[in-house]
Amino acid sequence: MKNARSRNVVSLAMNLSSFVLTLISILWFFRPAGAGAGVGNMSSGGTGCFRFFTNDSNILSALISLAVVPFNIKSIISGKDEIPDLIMTLKMIGTAAVTLTMTVVLVFLGPTQGFAKMYSGVCFELHLICPLLAIISFCFFERGLFITKKRLLWVLLPTFIYGTVYLINVVFIQTWKDFYGFNIGGFWYISYFVIHIVTFLIALVLRSVHNAFDRKTSVSSAADRKGCTVSVP
Repeated sequence: MKNARSRNVVSLAMNLSSFVLTLISILWFFRPAGAGAGVGNMSSGGTGCFRFFTNDSNILSALISLAVVPFNIKSIISGKDEIPDLIMTLKMIGTAAVTLTMTVVLVFLGPTQGFAKMYSGVCFELHLICPLLAIISFCFFERGLFITKKRLLWVLLPTFIYGTVYLINVVFIQTWKDFYGFNIGGFWYISYFVIHIVTFLIALVLRSVHNAFDRKTSVSSAADRKGCTVSVP
């Protein structure tokens, strides 16, 4: 009971922080003093900011984090993990999306466009802090769903939707600049499939860590119910 309450207190703090930081960061793109201006690698302000996967993935993750909050509170009150399977599945999808954002910045955009640019202004929160909050809360503090590989396929949905929209606008109707550089040399077809593979690999790692801690919690709870003492070396 005590462990469930403690976990959910931390998860609650992280979910609320993720939502608030994302809200402040997105509102920054609509500031009156700099209307139309972006930041870092995101050159567009106003509604133009929604064309960037960074912002879309963080909004998705933040809204899902907010949806977890009532169940965090319920868990704190009851002393049991009360997050439903559907909400945990959504949290997995949102976490995978922002982890993809963080990973692409670290291994591709940072080296090619400059890390100072990637972490300037609100990019610091959107490219690093908010993704880390989602990863840590999902992997280490949120329980109740042992994630199967079949369920894991849902993480590809945001990448597929955004990747297809990006492909159409950049390559086929050419209404967007290739701001992510995924069509360098005309190799968009490689980038399109690679980004889906990377997303799935990220999800596998997240699943492995989450399930390891979820299993450990289940074993400890079962032992407690039987009146056993679990010793930790």
